[in-house]
Amino acid sequence: MSDTLSLSLYNREDITLIYTALTQWQTRSGHDFSKMRLALQELLENTLQHAYDDTSATEIAVHVTFSLQECQLKVTLQEFGKPFDFTPYLSEPINATADHAKGFYHIYDLVDTFYFTTLGKKGKRFTLILSLENCTSEPQDRSNTVHKVPVNVEDMVLRDFEEHDAEAISQLIYKNYDYTYYKPYFYNPLAVKEANLKKKLFSFIASYHQQTIGHFALVPRANTNLAEVAIAVVAPEFKGVGIMNHLFVKLIAYAQEHHYRAIFGEAIMLHPYSQKANLKKGMFESALVLGLVPSDIEIEHNLKLNHRSGVLVGYLLFNKIRIAVNVPSKYKHMFTKTYTQFDLTTTAPLATRTITPIQTHIDRELNLSTLQIDAFVDESELHKQVETLMLEQTDMIYADINLHRISGIDSLIATLNNMGFFYSGIMFDFYHDEDYLRLQKVCSTNIDTQELVTYSPFASELLDFIREDQEKTGSSS
Repeated sequence: MSDTLSLSLYNREDITLIYTALTQWQTRSGHDFSKMRLALQELLENTLQHAYDDTSATEIAVHVTFSLQECQLKVTLQEFGKPFDFTPYLSEPINATADHAKGFYHIYDLVDTFYFTTLGKKGKRFTLILSLENCTSEPQDRSNTVHKVPVNVEDMVLRDFEEHDAEAISQLIYKNYDYTYYKPYFYNPLAVKEANLKKKLFSFIASYHQQTIGHFALVPRANTNLAEVAIAVVAPEFKGVGIMNHLFVKLIAYAQEHHYRAIFGEAIMLHPYSQKANLKKGMFESALVLGLVPSDIEIEHNLKLNHRSGVLVGYLLFNKIRIAVNVPSKYKHMFTKTYTQFDLTTTAPLATRTITPIQTHIDRELNLSTLQIDAFVDESELHKQVETLMLEQTDMIYADINLHRISGIDSLIATLNNMGFFYSGIMFDFYHDEDYLRLQKVCSTNIDTQELVTYSPFASELLDFIREDQEKTGSSS
């Protein structure tokens, strides 16, 4: 677990406390924080200059958090001054070879990672990460210190959610992720209970001698007959006996009984285990989505991220009577490979519904945005919508393109490619029981495209294809 210190400053004269704290940490740790100190000086000088018109005014609002994790120092600075456009700096590579004497670009030369996030009503946040030199300590695998509990599987009970489970679920999340889980309402037992009672979440529980030891959930998507399998957690002392496998079987049975067209899972690409579990349950992978996993997540105290990671989207289709799709010429080979996995041979009629040509969705918690495109949109309108989302400063923009209703799909894809969007994959039944092609655009230097773990041969091929398409569009992290 990281060593953390937070400061909240409301007077310009108190800024020196940041450097005092950093000096004390340097002395205690024995590491060299000089580059971080210089980066912070540049950041504070420029941020206060841009965010506060009156440089003589003493009142400010700045929150700084230092986090020391093994061989890494992470500093986040959140301020509440006036908004300013940080877009020009997002294209600067982290490993820039140019030397910049002053300004934001200089910060890239000093630290390993530097990125910006807009927080809406909560101001703006800057994140700096410095890898510490001459550091030989290995991350401590705390899972090895957990005392495993012998389990008689016959005594384990699998059941539906009961109201008293809410607190235990929150505690399971805490045991596995500390306070880094990217769905924060799971730390609030009341929110977990309400989500289940309102049928926005269907939790399934594994208990052992009245103790809640596992949780897996089905999360229905709005306006479509599709649900996500998610929030899989097991008490550390009970891992390794197949609890999640038993819950997965129960969850699939529930989805079939309640006539879902399909379920899907987002397998994190930090390790192969969740990918392997999805494949064992008959899922096939159809998309690889970059940047979906936040960079501050910490798994079981021993797996930490420096950048936002990706997920492999796997589907289990219960209804294989599908609507015919318009196959994009550019992606025909990958489309054929993807659809062949699912053995989809029959087509169904396209339902009549009211169509909005293009819609935008912004996920404030994850700092991600999406374009939903259901009809042909001309180039000027596409540029307008993408530029609007770029101003939101989200880390990624996804473009979900209806595969049934757009006859000019090749032209639409070409326009998006020219704007830096590249292949992600196929999202079955994603809106209104219809299939969508997902393209993705990297808008931050904080997206990992290299350290992604794949398990299946198809996933490896998909990753190579995505990297190649990203290179062709000229889009990079």
